[in-house]
Amino acid sequence: MSQFSGSRHLPAFSGKTLRRVALVPLLLGLGPVLSLDWRTLWSAGELRGTASLGAQEAPHGDRRHLHGIVEDSISGRPLRDAEVTVEWTAEAKARMSRSRTDGNGRFDFRDLPASRVRIRVRALGFAPWTEVVDLTQADRLLTVHLSVATTVLQEVAVRADTLAERLGRVAATSTLDAAALASTRGQTLGETIKNLPGVAVVQFGPSIAKPVIRGLNSQRVLVMNGGLRQEDQQWGTEHAPNIDSFNADAVTVVRGAATVLYGPDALGGVVRVDHAALPDTGHLRGNVALNTFSNSRQGALSVGLEGADLSLPRIGTTGYRLRLTTRMAGNGAAPDYYLSNTGFRELNGSLALGVRRVWGRSELSLSRFSTELGVLRQAHVGNLEDLERAMRTEPRDSAFSYAIGRPSQRVAHTTLRSRTVFALPGDQELELVYGLQYNHRREYDNNGPLRFRNEPAFNLKLFTNSLDLRWTHARWHGWRGTVGTSAVAQGNQTLGKAFLIPGYDLWQGALYAQEELGLGRFSLLTGLRGDMISQTTLAYADAGIRSPAGTKSWRNVSGSLGAAYLLRDGLDVSLRVARAWRPPTVNERYAQGVHHGTAQYELGDASLSAEVSGGVEASLRHRGTRWQADVAAYANTIDGFIYLQPSEPVFTLRGTFPGYRYAQAPARLRGLELSSSYLPHARLQLSANGTLVRGHNRDTREPLFDMPADRVNLSARWLGTRSLLGTWHLGVGTLLVRQQDGVPSGTVYTLPTAGYALLSLDAGATGVMLFGQATTVSLSVNNALDTRYRDYLSRYRLFVNDAGRDVVLRITMPF
Repeated sequence: MSQFSGSRHLPAFSGKTLRRVALVPLLLGLGPVLSLDWRTLWSAGELRGTASLGAQEAPHGDRRHLHGIVEDSISGRPLRDAEVTVEWTAEAKARMSRSRTDGNGRFDFRDLPASRVRIRVRALGFAPWTEVVDLTQADRLLTVHLSVATTVLQEVAVRADTLAERLGRVAATSTLDAAALASTRGQTLGETIKNLPGVAVVQFGPSIAKPVIRGLNSQRVLVMNGGLRQEDQQWGTEHAPNIDSFNADAVTVVRGAATVLYGPDALGGVVRVDHAALPDTGHLRGNVALNTFSNSRQGALSVGLEGADLSLPRIGTTGYRLRLTTRMAGNGAAPDYYLSNTGFRELNGSLALGVRRVWGRSELSLSRFSTELGVLRQAHVGNLEDLERAMRTEPRDSAFSYAIGRPSQRVAHTTLRSRTVFALPGDQELELVYGLQYNHRREYDNNGPLRFRNEPAFNLKLFTNSLDLRWTHARWHGWRGTVGTSAVAQGNQTLGKAFLIPGYDLWQGALYAQEELGLGRFSLLTGLRGDMISQTTLAYADAGIRSPAGTKSWRNVSGSLGAAYLLRDGLDVSLRVARAWRPPTVNERYAQGVHHGTAQYELGDASLSAEVSGGVEASLRHRGTRWQADVAAYANTIDGFIYLQPSEPVFTLRGTFPGYRYAQAPARLRGLELSSSYLPHARLQLSANGTLVRGHNRDTREPLFDMPADRVNLSARWLGTRSLLGTWHLGVGTLLVRQQDGVPSGTVYTLPTAGYALLSLDAGATGVMLFGQATTVSLSVNNALDTRYRDYLSRYRLFVNDAGRDVVLRITMPF
């Protein structure tokens, strides 16, 4: 019997005749209205011709099937997302199963006991409905009619990032909500978002992954953490964002230039990490998350507490949230060997306080992220022969260990953030955000004079003060938007024995405005921003190193114009053009030495000019009941594109390293992105997304360095509900990556990489009862076939294979 075989007869029940039956008790003021199963209708003498429906409900053993449809009692319209709960008693214990109706108003419960059960139905805007249903003899099909009711709420709080919401209408965006993030807890931020369309990662073994958006990374991709720019030496390609992923409630990726709102750092895109709003009501509550990873034998534990019952002097009732996270991993493993010295340890903590009053709301938070991580030992060698041997043979020192030896990094990042939003008359807001960040990075050498001393080769301290003021004004002649200003003051100290970048001071000021006009199905979004940036470097002199002092300033504007048109319900198209720019960073101008993390010798160029980008992108979005799809295409030209050009190996006291020099060239990047999902059945979800990027030097026609290979993600997930599991799922997926043969010629560092396919499996449930708590449990297997492969964006691809099979267990329990 098909899942909703009875529904083929539903029009006979749910037409005018049935609605008249349903309206009778409504007119009599009896509250919730229902249309019971065929037996009720038969006995009412209204639908004797429907006796065939009862023949479908044949008994089968001691398990029963309860299904049906929820409709509006007046219009007969199926109601989506109505909550349906079934309760029964088994072995003197109360049992419950819960589900929500799909786009056709349908619900479905299988394997219920052959007994009397209580069914409850609730939907926003309708009176709740409750009934006891007898399943002793047979399966049952129900049609539930809910009557409209006015719901009185004490308070409704709607929170949104107005800036991002407006940008999202015309720019290509993807969001991972809390439920999607739960399936990746314990991984780095880059790993979390790497399967989104248009996104890839620069990988340094299992511990470092940096996001790449449309072929751009590092100083061209801005990371916003809780509304604050993340400033943590992000210029290094192996410097992953210092963010505790357990603290994130949602992650949004804005693909394409977003410099009007976020500044020159967002020339390639933005990764927004959003935190959940602090609670306004309720006592102490929390959750515990425990993750284990077989590949690196990693364990991760995160504990969160929150409430709104804290009373502070002169402040009153205050909401609060506290989180502590620790992670520890040993050497990662490729299919045939371990990746030596790739373990890491992490300890993070955060505390946030917030108040909500008549005048608005205010939050104050303090967080600290600290990590110690190893760098693949095979990537650091002493001479040219060792370098060639390491690139052509498998590693010799392969064994598992939690020990972190040389080379290694220690990073600590402390953030103080204050955000206050004043509610102004006329639906206006004034937002003030201040941030203080201190990043301390130490890198320890495996070669050279410091290899036996507990003294870092690099010792970088970065201090950042930032202030943002935004005014969201009332609608004026149809226009509504934001006018803002921002300022950044930054200082960097270079204290280590080795030199790579000089100390510097940076000042940045900006004024911007973004406005939106809505005209029925058509909306227009435009923005303009002016930035002024001053960069002052400090002199450095040592044996063989001469880095002069100097000040360089840049002034420029960025702007965008976009339009979106709603073709019909659920289908819209948008077009956007944007101009952006970015000045060269200190490392691009003055780098001189071995970049420890990447194990390469880098040389800057002080004469570099600013990059100027002009791009156009178009997108088509469809949101249907069963099928959803996003397609985006873009073309972007960048004058003065800054990149690392490989050169001859460099011999130093610390060993022999691949040589790279910063250079500029006119570039063009084009790409296509696809994201879609399809529900062929109420329990089956199919998903697919893909990314294609092409980057070329417009002068030489050569491909650009570090462009991600074409890739497609395919997955299928089977969903259901069971009394002991709650909502459960089984899934299978595959990542297909094409051979990357679009690489520059003439250097061994950019050799093509072969294509590969990875298989993944996962299973999970959200209502498993453990210690009396509804617990979320998932088990997944990444690279299930233990495939040998090397991704083109893996910085270790010259020396070792990428990670092999990884079995991951995740448990999250509320309390």
